[in-house]
Amino acid sequence: MQPLSQLQCAYHVPYLRKLILEAEDEVVEVEVEVEEEVDEEEERRDDDEGGECGSGDASAIGENCAAERPASCDEEQPDATDAPRKRTRIRKETRRETVPISQALRALQQSFGSLSRSTAGTTAVLCRALGINPYLQQDGQEFWKLFIPELDFPKMAELYSGHFVDYLREVVDDDEDCAGEEKKSDEDATAPRERIKNEPFLDLSIPVAEGGSGSVESTLAEMFTQPELLRVSEGNGWRPSKGSPKVDAHKGSSLQLAGLPSLLQLHLKRFKYDWDSGETSKINDCCSFPRELDLSDIVEDASSGAEDDAIYDLQSIVIHKGEYGSGHYYSYVRPDVNKDRWYRFDDELVVEVAYEDVVADAFGGARRKRNRSRGNSSADGSGRSGVVRRRGLFRLIRSLFGFLRPVRIGGCNYGYGGRSSSAYQLQYTKRSDASKLMY
Repeated sequence: MQPLSQLQCAYHVPYLRKLILEAEDEVVEVEVEVEEEVDEEEERRDDDEGGECGSGDASAIGENCAAERPASCDEEQPDATDAPRKRTRIRKETRRETVPISQALRALQQSFGSLSRSTAGTTAVLCRALGINPYLQQDGQEFWKLFIPELDFPKMAELYSGHFVDYLREVVDDDEDCAGEEKKSDEDATAPRERIKNEPFLDLSIPVAEGGSGSVESTLAEMFTQPELLRVSEGNGWRPSKGSPKVDAHKGSSLQLAGLPSLLQLHLKRFKYDWDSGETSKINDCCSFPRELDLSDIVEDASSGAEDDAIYDLQSIVIHKGEYGSGHYYSYVRPDVNKDRWYRFDDELVVEVAYEDVVADAFGGARRKRNRSRGNSSADGSGRSGVVRRRGLFRLIRSLFGFLRPVRIGGCNYGYGGRSSSAYQLQYTKRSDASKLMY
């Protein structure tokens, strides 16, 4: 079940787990408007207090008022039977109100509680709260992007929230022109016109290349350091403002330190849509990723921050096994990024594995091998033995009937999930925030 495999990744971040389990209803002070009925005569008397008759020596109040309002028998007296005239006025007051946590967050607490009691855990309550059929496969990225806002829990959203900058920037030629004139000084040079926009994200989508092998590092570098050049000569320039002529411009995206989240999720785009056939299929080609993701050469202002501000450590991986529209999700988790101990969480099955097993299962591609044990080497050091040759022959025979072949870890071409398994989501923790996240 997709929600469980992704929740395992979040649950094993201690700081995040603590935030979720300790979330509770909040008592806040709010200012409200209250309607009340008041007697006009009484309100008038209140307004008159402090006037001429209401000021001065207390002993003189009677005399002054009597002098101002001489008694007259002809004066009209109010009818005692008349009801007092009232009107409605609005006043403001401060009240204490309880703001409950969302149903989704309360359900997540129950799911985390079940994970603390059992490695398998349950997401039944969470699925009901979100209106998800637990027996239907959910797309991992779509689930996460809908799930975070549904929680309505800013403390969790802040850990995953980042932003990058989309820009259009005019190309200004500051080299010597063809006539040999000197280039303008910095003071005389015209600043390039640009248009920028901050784009928030909860994850970054990494395209997986077909027909070869790619890597997360090279794809991120291409996304954020290699802008597209829009040339006027090619009919593809940029118009900086309405009515202005088009100019050559760079169109691209950039990352900055301020936009890097504490928890960086990368979504590997392994599903493609064919517009001709109208079908969606899975790209299972190799896409490698590092345990240590160094973004120092990608982030624009990396030099202005601390050494570890642009470095991330791999904490967990969500694997998809199968084809588009079917299959199974499970996860690999490193509960402590300071140690190299990995665990595979496949529903109720939890097994400690070596990182080589993770790579064999997660990178994708036609051939994936974990490191062979030294026991396979021959006595003469050639690395070949009769056992290895027979195993190779037997593997060749089995490849003709691949659908009958059992999946094993040690010494075979594929990892735990077989030929159709590959990483679908990666979660990295920022190294400079490790002391807070992994306390």
